Amino acid sequence: MESTMINNAISLAKNKLARHKAMGKNSNLTIVEVAELMDLVTFGPNLPQVKKSMLFFGYSSN
Repeated sequence: MESTMINNAISLAKNKLARHKAMGKNSNLTIVEVAELMDLVTFGPNLPQVKKSMLFFGYSSN
């Protein structure tokens, strides 16, 4: 399940970067946001980010 969440996060980051590139100067992303998205695509998400996003998925298992 974690690998699916990681793949989804990376896919979303790639889509946001592609949209940013297509929009050019009209994009509303800051350089910091673009850098964070590029880091996410290159290095993957940190494990705490994945676990935080899985909060509601783990609720039923308790």
